[in-house]
Amino acid sequence: MKSVLKGLFFYEAETCGGPLVDLYETAEDLVFEVDLPGIDPANISIKVYENLLIIEGERDDEEKSASGEIKYLCMERGIKDFRRVIKIPVHVNATAGDAIYNNGVMTITFPKLKGKIIHIAIEKR
Repeated sequence: MKSVLKGLFFYEAETCGGPLVDLYETAEDLVFEVDLPGIDPANISIKVYENLLIIEGERDDEEKSASGEIKYLCMERGIKDFRRVIKIPVHVNATAGDAIYNNGVMTITFPKLKGKIIHIAIEKR
């Protein structure tokens, strides 16, 4: 069941590792919460292409490791460049989306589009 749900919402793309994502909806919005600890928001790109949300970025740890300032004993958050592609499961207004970075979490919010029923007249011939 878990793999079926993953196929519904997450688009498998070639990646070097991606951040963890929570996806939920409210009555008005679709919200993505993305874990991006230690990543400068200036190094993050968020794009929407058709029904896909694309989050790309890079961690800039070059200065610390190049200077010999630190020596990693364990590196579990070792993603350098990342790309995460996620299917947007409902119709949203992508142009009205916004993103807020706070305490290592990027919250991306899109207003949901309201569906409407269009009645088609039937002509008898």
